[in-house]
Amino acid sequence: MTVGHYLKEFHGLPVFHFPDTDTPVELPDAAAVAWRISAPTYCDSDDEQWEVLFERFLKSVDAGRVRALVVGGWDEAYETSSAGIVTALMAANNRLTDLEAVFLGDMTGEDCEISWISRLHIRASNNLRSCYALAR
Repeated sequence: MTVGHYLKEFHGLPVFHFPDTDTPVELPDAAAVAWRISAPTYCDSDDEQWEVLFERFLKSVDAGRVRALVVGGWDEAYETSSAGIVTALMAANNRLTDLEAVFLGDMTGEDCEISWISRLHIRASNNLRSCYALAR
C-alpha cells in the first residue's frame, strides 16, 4: 500500500505545516494546531536539516503551549534513523511543557517508502499521552 497524503488532523487538532524560511506566513496560535515539522528526505546541500528547522520552530512559536507535533521527513530517512529527531525532542522537553502527542514519520511514498524508513523504537513518557510512529 502506498501512502499518498500527509496527516490532516492529529490529536484532535488540524495539522499545520511549519513553513520554510522562504515562505512568509502568519503562524497560528501554538495550542490550536498540531505542528508538522518536515525536512526533505532527499536533501540538497542548501536544504534546512530537520534539527535546524526544529530549533527555528522552537524560537518562532510559544513552545510551552504546543500540544502536538507531527514529524514528517528527515534527511535520508531511508538510511538515517530517527535517533537525532528523538534526541532533539527529548532535549526540548523543558520547552515543550504542554506537549501531549507526537507522530513520527508522516511521509508519503514519494518521500520515502514505509518499509525503508529507518526509525528508532520509542515510547511515550512524562506528560506525553500519545506517541505514534509509522510501523514497518
